[in-house]
Amino acid sequence: MRYADMIGLRIRSLREAKGYSQDYMAECLAISQSNYACLESGKTAMRVDRLVEILNVLDADISSVFTAMPPAASKEETSAEKFATYPDLKLIYDQLFEEMRDEIIFLRSLVMQQQVVRG
Repeated sequence: MRYADMIGLRIRSLREAKGYSQDYMAECLAISQSNYACLESGKTAMRVDRLVEILNVLDADISSVFTAMPPAASKEETSAEKFATYPDLKLIYDQLFEEMRDEIIFLRSLVMQQQVVRG
């Protein structure tokens, strides 16, 4: 399972726990319901800023997306045990963190450019 799918499933779970519909979420985000559905299903790439917007609507912390355990895992499992049970889980986390690192580097470069222009 791709990390985008896992993030989408976790967001869906958080949304349903709040009793929010996809229509409600889309309205809060000023996008169409179909665009929101594509984000939640992983068909559309989730930008970090969009993820933050979604989590704000859900009143959830970003850790609630990334610390979600696979459905069959028990809460007593350590990280090492989870990775042993779900070998692709580490790969998914590694890919996600790499993409987030790249986006942070990009955003920092934009900030630096703005400082040079204003400075």
